[in-house]
Amino acid sequence: MLLTEAQITRPRAGRRTLWPALATVAIALLTVSLSLCTRDENGESAFVSPVTARSRAESPIAMRGGSRRQNKYYQPKKTHIKFLEKRKREYLRMTPHWGAQLAFMGEAYLPDWSHTLKLTFPEGEDDVVTEDEVREYFTTDEYAPEAVIVGHQMPHENAKHTYVHFSCNEHAKKARKEKNGGSIGKASEIKCVFTLEKKWIRLRDGVSLAGGFWGKRARWMKAYGDEAYPGWAHDEEPLRTGVRRHWYYPE
Repeated sequence: MLLTEAQITRPRAGRRTLWPALATVAIALLTVSLSLCTRDENGESAFVSPVTARSRAESPIAMRGGSRRQNKYYQPKKTHIKFLEKRKREYLRMTPHWGAQLAFMGEAYLPDWSHTLKLTFPEGEDDVVTEDEVREYFTTDEYAPEAVIVGHQMPHENAKHTYVHFSCNEHAKKARKEKNGGSIGKASEIKCVFTLEKKWIRLRDGVSLAGGFWGKRARWMKAYGDEAYPGWAHDEEPLRTGVRRHWYYPE
């Protein structure tokens, strides 16, 4: 069978056939997108099936931000205030030993944390008061001392001192403000100053105030011995900020 030249040559696709085809495809895509995309009452786009299309408020699976609120509470950021001590400890672990000595943490501010007053007497009157006289002098309707130690003297000191311990810092502040400069028994005048709680603990337990072999102690070290306060040992997880309400108590 012989084909003619007109039958062998295929007709070329021109602009008259290309543009209608592109227009048909564009219309189809626009129709599908409009059928799959609806807008809720807030103007937000939600892609749903045209058969089960409904508003966001009626959706049984919409969380409405509830998951984000729960994560904010149960999974706080690493910069949260309760992780402050942990971040400090991690920073100290990365600091070399010689650098850690430059960042020695001293004791807490005495007027805000001390429960104990140290009494100083005029020359020659440091051993003329009794424990009962000191206790009676510092006893009022608002506060009263829990313990009193009289006549304590260190080897390098020239006079004896008396220590008065209260149940809280507020009572110690009031007692110092009201009783400083008064007279007790045969003592004409007394001077009241705050003292470190670690010193009071060593006095109470019969340990030298000098601190023994360890010398100067950091804030996280207990009053005596080689133990640290809870959360400060090398093999312990740091306590979250706010777990302990006092630097020294409970011991």
